[in-house]
Amino acid sequence: MRKILAAVIATILGISSPAMSSERFMSFPAIGVCTGTYVRYRDNPDTDGEIRGRLNAPERVIVFSQTVTDGDIWYEIGDPHGQDSAFVFGKYIRPMFSETSQQSELCKFVFSIMMNYGLTEESDYYEGPQVSRKYDSAGGLVRVEAWREGCSFGDVNIGDESGKIRGILGEPDSMDESEWVYRLERSRVRFMLEGGKVSRMIYAE
Repeated sequence: MRKILAAVIATILGISSPAMSSERFMSFPAIGVCTGTYVRYRDNPDTDGEIRGRLNAPERVIVFSQTVTDGDIWYEIGDPHGQDSAFVFGKYIRPMFSETSQQSELCKFVFSIMMNYGLTEESDYYEGPQVSRKYDSAGGLVRVEAWREGCSFGDVNIGDESGKIRGILGEPDSMDESEWVYRLERSRVRFMLEGGKVSRMIYAE
């Protein structure tokens, strides 16, 4: 009875549960978040497909594409525990960012940071010099701090002129002579500046 009542209230208030989120993926590849528990992912987009593993909320995955089988949406994802792709029922994956945010240059920029430094602790995507990284209890990347020569956030490198940041991301949400900050929902990208050049970069949720 409580579940039914909660569902009715949610409908009246226009609130949707995470598993039934109406947010769509506007382009691929993108970052998806699991909304269920013990969610199977398979070698084919079908309930008869071989089970390759399971996901639990709020694990994150790379979503490469979507396909429809018998009227149901399935997402092709990067296998979090392997090198191949797999498929998961679309009901249990939502975009990490809203539709509006997904269309911004900053969202693409954040995606490139996550891909370069490892979306999860088990990622094989890390490249470049060693930097400081932090993961949450579900193994998702929540912080990257880079300060060594050769480190990059997307197309921005340590030592680049501040004007390059503006050319890629536009005007920052807040700024002074020593720090520029860009905000994307819960995420922040901070550029520390010395003499008008990038000396340190921080991505954090």
